[in-house]
Amino acid sequence: MDMDWRVAKPFVLAGSVAIVAGGFLAAYCIRRPSSDLIWLSAYLVLVFGVAQIVFGGGQGLLCDRSPRDGWVAAEWVVFNLGNLGVIIGTLSASFPLVLGGTVLFAVGIGMFLAGTRGRIRPRWLFGYRVLLGVIFLSSLVGLALAAVTRVG
Repeated sequence: MDMDWRVAKPFVLAGSVAIVAGGFLAAYCIRRPSSDLIWLSAYLVLVFGVAQIVFGGGQGLLCDRSPRDGWVAAEWVVFNLGNLGVIIGTLSASFPLVLGGTVLFAVGIGMFLAGTRGRIRPRWLFGYRVLLGVIFLSSLVGLALAAVTRVG
């Protein structure tokens, strides 16, 4: 399998930074735990980091026709702005920001889906698309939780 690093690189870099930041935050939380910081650490590692690496890397690995540079840049911006909106909205208890971030996040997932064309590795591509769907559904669960909890 050949990786198109032109497609994967921005997501792998941003995701790696998020994982390291989440790890440092987790280390800080050992001394000063708070539910917000623990949530933020997990979000940075799992969603902002791992999911971004898998989505960007998968797109660079699984397609016989890689998306164009402008498409990749738009995906990166939308996905990361969505994540930032969810984070800022959650930490500031602003449901409109969480909602806006979730919408951008969902658009980013849709862009990853649209950016994976071809049948070079159909089984892997199917798994990739299922994972996109699972993460999308989990974002809706998070949005519902934000609506019924302290985020107002």
